Amino acid sequence: MKTLRAARAVFEKDWRSEWRTKAGLSTSTLFAVATPIALSFTLVRQKMTPEVIGGLLWTVLLFAALLGLSRAFIKEEENGTAWLLRLHFPADAVMLGKTLFNFSLLLLMQLFAVPLFLILLNVQLTEPWLLLLSLLLGDIGLAIASTLLGALAASARSRGALFAAIAIPVLLPLLVCASSATSACFSTNIAGTYWPAMQIMAGFDLAMAACVWMLFGTAWQA
Repeated sequence: MKTLRAARAVFEKDWRSEWRTKAGLSTSTLFAVATPIALSFTLVRQKMTPEVIGGLLWTVLLFAALLGLSRAFIKEEENGTAWLLRLHFPADAVMLGKTLFNFSLLLLMQLFAVPLFLILLNVQLTEPWLLLLSLLLGDIGLAIASTLLGALAASARSRGALFAAIAIPVLLPLLVCASSATSACFSTNIAGTYWPAMQIMAGFDLAMAACVWMLFGTAWQA
């Protein structure tokens, strides 16, 4: 219970800080909104396959997430509050609080970005529940992985660039499977084509959660 209360305190602190500056949320949302607008000028009249639509959607969401999720630990180093967190909160609480913050940031960003993407690119959504499930599994993996990678990159000199450089190779399997699963949402004949990708996404989330649980304390206290 102590850890849960401490994690809640970290989560609330991050959201109060984010609400004052809106640096991560505004950056991610602006990219996720501006990109479909730019794409719509050239792609709205073209007939795109479901696979292309799924790949485009997750490419936009991934790079928008990388812009915002890196702020979770970088702002602690820039503001000089990282050592206060290390002194007053256990590593497990920081890990859980930061993961919940990243997850909620992703959900809020996608609340605006995904409907706008579908409308501007004139995409026909055939399986809404499948889209919600693929977004949920993808967001869980992104939030968990970015917690560990953000802690590793925060102490480096080029924090933002390093976070993106190490995050893209780690998240590439998740991106491929999420694109494959999401493409079934825009097809009239899904016939179980999404199930293997969903299984891999769930396995990635569980494996990444185990890695973060074992390695976060070392990365955070280093």
